[in-house]
Amino acid sequence: MRLEFWLFLLFVALGSLPPLSPARSGSPPAPPPPPTPPQLPPKISQHFTVKDYFVFIIVIDGLRPDALQRAQTPNLDRLWQSGLYSWTAQTVMPSLTLPAIASLLSGVPPERHRILWNHWAPELGRISVPTIFEIAQSENIPTVAFVSKRKLEHLFHPQTPLFVVNNDAKRVIEEAVQYIAEHRPRLVFLHLSDVDDAGHRYGWMTVRQLQAVERVDEALGLLLENLEDLKILNDSVLIVTADHGGHGRIHGTDDPRDMTIPWILWTAEIESGRELTQPIRIYDTAATALAALGVAIPSDWLGIPVFEAFPKATLQTEHP
Repeated sequence: MRLEFWLFLLFVALGSLPPLSPARSGSPPAPPPPPTPPQLPPKISQHFTVKDYFVFIIVIDGLRPDALQRAQTPNLDRLWQSGLYSWTAQTVMPSLTLPAIASLLSGVPPERHRILWNHWAPELGRISVPTIFEIAQSENIPTVAFVSKRKLEHLFHPQTPLFVVNNDAKRVIEEAVQYIAEHRPRLVFLHLSDVDDAGHRYGWMTVRQLQAVERVDEALGLLLENLEDLKILNDSVLIVTADHGGHGRIHGTDDPRDMTIPWILWTAEIESGRELTQPIRIYDTAATALAALGVAIPSDWLGIPVFEAFPKATLQTEHP
C-alpha cells in the first residue's frame, strides 16, 4: 500500500513537468538584436531679432565692484545708473586674465576652451573653440579688438583686426576711436589694463589703484563723447565688466575678492538703471553680445543672454 502511494506521487510529479524541447543543432542561438538607439532631437539655436546695434565690450582688467564705490567715476556711474548692472557677477577659475577673457568671448568655461595659461606663449597656439568674433565674421559683421596685453593674441584668429596697444587706457581709447570713425565696426572689444597694473604694483583697493580706476573712467568718457559725435551711441549696446578682481597684490584664487566682478549693460532704450535679477557669469557676456547683434547663439554654450536688456526683441528658434 505504501509502495503504491509513492508511485502515485511520482506519476503526478512527472505529469506536471513541461515537455522537453527538441534538441538543437549547429551554433548557439543568436543574441537578440540591440535596441534601436533613441533619436536625439536636433540641436536648436536661438537668436533675437533686434535692430542693428553696435556692440562694445569694455573689459577693465582687475576691477572690483567695490572700487566703484570708492573712486570718482562719473562716466561709469552714468552707465549703470541708466542701464542694467550686477555687483555680484562671477568670473571663472582660475581667476586670471587669459582664461577669464577666453570664457567671456567663447561663452564656455575653461574646461571647454582649454585656455588655462596666463602668459604669451606662441607655441601654445590660439583658442580652439569659436568665439563671438568668428561667429560675427561668419555673418559678415565687421569687428575689431584693441588690447593692452600681448598675451590676448591667443584669443583672436588672424582674420580679426587686432591692435595691441601697450599703453594706458587713454591711448587705447584714442586709437580705437580713430579706427571706429573710419571703419564703423559693429563689434568692438576694448581691454584696459591700468587697474590691474596698479593692483599688482601697489595692491588692490589702495589709493594708487583707485586713481587708476579714475583715469580709466576719464578714458571711457572720451569714448562716450566720440560715439555721440559719430551719432552711433544711441544705436549701441555697451557692456562694461572685468576679467577678475584681486586682493593684496594677487588674484587667481577662488577668494570672493578675486571672483566677483562688476557687469554693466547700457542701451539708450533702458529708461532707468536697475539691478539685474538673473545671476551673471562672465561667459553670459558672449551670449548677450550675439543677442544684440541678432546672431544665433550656439546651443552648446553655457552662457545665456541677459534677456532683460532686450524687452522689445523677438526670440526666434532655428533648427539646423
